[in-house]
This record gives sequence, structure tokens and C-alpha cells, in this order.
Amino acid sequence: MMEPRLRQRLAASLSRVLWHTLIVYAVIVIGASALVSELSLRRALDHSADVVQSLLGLYADPGGERTSVAPAMLADQLLEMSEPFLITRAIATEGGDRTVYFLSPTMPAKEVRVAPDASHNQVRRQLVTVIAERGRWRYRVGHRRAGDFDIFVAGSRVPYLVAMLGLGIVALALLPAAALVAQRATRRTILAALIPFARTVEETQQIDPRDLSERVTSPTGLTEVTQLADEINRLIARVERANAALEAFTADASHELRTPLTHLRAQAQWALAEHRSLEEMREALGEIAREVDQTTKMIEDLLLIARGENQQLELALQPFDLAEVARDVEEVTQAMASGRDIDVKADLTDSAEALGDADRTRQILLNLASNAVRYTSRGSILFELQRRDGMVGVSVTDTGVGIAENDLDRVFDRFERVEGSRSRAHGGAGLGLTIARMLAQLQAGSISVESTPNKGSRFVLWLPAGD
Repeated sequence: MMEPRLRQRLAASLSRVLWHTLIVYAVIVIGASALVSELSLRRALDHSADVVQSLLGLYADPGGERTSVAPAMLADQLLEMSEPFLITRAIATEGGDRTVYFLSPTMPAKEVRVAPDASHNQVRRQLVTVIAERGRWRYRVGHRRAGDFDIFVAGSRVPYLVAMLGLGIVALALLPAAALVAQRATRRTILAALIPFARTVEETQQIDPRDLSERVTSPTGLTEVTQLADEINRLIARVERANAALEAFTADASHELRTPLTHLRAQAQWALAEHRSLEEMREALGEIAREVDQTTKMIEDLLLIARGENQQLELALQPFDLAEVARDVEEVTQAMASGRDIDVKADLTDSAEALGDADRTRQILLNLASNAVRYTSRGSILFELQRRDGMVGVSVTDTGVGIAENDLDRVFDRFERVEGSRSRAHGGAGLGLTIARMLAQLQAGSISVESTPNKGSRFVLWLPAGD
């Protein structure tokens, strides 16, 4: 199933949001206009009721002697008002009936008889029909009591209902056009925003796998795209380093394997030559066996490095006594240095609990010790316990040939033998320190080195403290 493009999905989502927003906005505008109109009408009715109440002093009692000036004057004043109104006053008769007198602009004085048990609301509804003959929903009626009088003022909703209707028609007519304009603007905005994405994709596609030195342009103009471009660049850098390491490893391994294979072929050809004595053939076969052992050891080391770098090397991480492991390595070192003018010493009286793999730790220290013996013709090798924040360690210090400062960063590289003294003549394939550093890192540890040419070197294995 084909996945939708990002711009299509964004456009569809934003279109729905725009439609909903515009509809809600239109409803809110119409509702707010209706509310404001209703409040304005109510305020106008209150004002009219104030005016009517101020004129009640001119109104004569219909039950008493009527005047000819006040009702006419009152009617003239009230006729100038835009809202229809009623002024009522209920008077109880001797028979128990009630008579309601009301005054309106068209009928200055009129008498309406109602039932004795009629409630105020029934009287109000009866009088309102005089005002709102065409439907009460078209009018808003305000009521105010002023002494014995009831004032009813009616205001028509028709004007603003017509305005609301017109506003609704205009909104319905303009809503599609507004949505269309907003959608086009949104599409243009989305396309403009996706330009950095498209440029990043295009630049990524143009990177040749055979030449990983190129990078994606950064910054791109958008923070999110810049972060993506930076991550792509970091990924390309890691791949470039991995490829470079693989090429170097292949070249180094080919070179390192070519030498013993050439030696093996030469020994075999020499042994197969005519007139070789039995002793000479045994010597040649012994050289071949030793070369095969060294080559096999190098291949095993390469496989160990490959497994470690691919996270396929299992380690039993648990607390163990680092001092005890170092004492075992010290004994082995004394055996390796036997017959040479080397004094192997140790300061390992205390215990030091570390968290790691004891067997792999022993392998690391043996690599460090064998290097110390290999590159120390005379002098001493010293094992000491070290401590620092959250870490414990074992230092291996020798008085050998040392390492130049410029070469310290390269001593852990594969097949690296710095200085002329660190050559195949000393034995080994240059993988011991590489394996040692890898095993230390797999245990969340590290190896530090300090060295002075012609004075010696000091390697320290650091591991997390077990406590």
C-alpha cells in the first residue's frame, strides 16, 4: 500500500482544521452579535421604562375625575418613543371583580375586565397580546412595577433578527471562498516549509557510497530539518569511519597474513629441495609449526576483536577481587621474565573489589604484562593498585623503551607497532593493546597510558568499583 505524501496529509489535516475553525468562528460571531443585540434591546427597554416611569406623575386616575391635558400630553410624549408600551393599574370593585386600566399611545385610556382570580402573569399575557399580535418570539417585553402601576415596554427583535439572517447568509456565502483561499495559502506555506526537507533528501541521495566525505548542508533554515541533517551527517561520519577502519583492517590484515604465508612457503620450498638432511627438514618443519601457531593466534585475536565490536562477546559481569587477579598475573609475569635482567615487583597487599569479568580482566593484564616484558630489556616491572572516584585499577609500570608522545594515541590501533623497537622482531601482531582496550570498554572501564621514551611506560586498567 502506497503511503500518502507528507504534504498531502498535512494539507488534508489543515483543511479540516480550517473548515472547523471557520464554521466555529462564524457561529461565534453570529451568536455574539445576537447576544449584543439582545443586551442592547434590553438596555433600550430599561431606558424606555425609565422615561415612562418619569411621566407617570402626569397620569390621572381613570376611576376619578379625568383630566383632558395629562393623558393627551402623556400620549404625545410616549408616541415619540420607538418601543410600544403599556401602563396598567388594577382596581378592585365592590363586587370583588378587578378592573385593569391601561394606557397606550394609540389608546390613551382603556378598561379591561379580568377574572377575579386572574394572576399577574395572566393579566400580563393578556396585555402583551395587544402589543405582540404576530408572535411573542418577535418581541422582548420588559416589566417594571412602580407603586400601584405596572409598566410593560415591548421592543421588537425583528431588526436585529433580520441583521442576523443577513449575517448568516453572508457567512454561508463567504465561508467556501474563505476556506478555499485559506487552503491555497496553507498549501503554499506547506510547500515552502517542505523545501528544506526536499533539499535534504536530494542532497542525501546525491552522496556517493564510494565517497562519504560529502555532507548534507546544515543549517537548513528550520530547526527540525537542521537536526535531521545533523543526524544524517553524524551517521555518514560513523559509516565513513567504519569504512575507513574496515579498509585499514583489511589492508593491515592482508599485510600481516602475507608475511607469515610467505615465510611458510619459503620454508616449505627450502625443505622440499633436494639433498636436504633429516635434521634440516625437522628444523624447517619446526619453523613452519611456529609460524602457523603465530598466524593462528593472530586470526583468533582478529575474530575476538570482530565479536567484541559487534557486541557478540559475552562477559560475566560480577564483583571480584581485582588484587587477587593482579597477583596471578604477577606470577605469570615472573615466569615470562625468567632468565632476563628484569625485577617483577608488586604492591597488591590490599583487596580491591571490582565489577567485571575476572577472566577477561586477567587477559587484559596479561597483555599489558607481556608488552612490558617484551619491550623491557633490563630494569623492573611494577604492579600497583589504584583508586579514584567510583573506579579501581591496576597499573603496570615498566622501565623499557617507552613510547613517543606523538604515538600514544595510536598504540591501541590494530597492528600498530610504534617506534622501531616495537616491530615483529619483538613478537606479536600488534593486536594485544587493541584487545585489551576493547575488553576494558566492554566492562565499562578504560585503559590510560603514560610514557617517556627510553625511560618506560605506565598502563593503568580502570574498572568500576564493586562496592
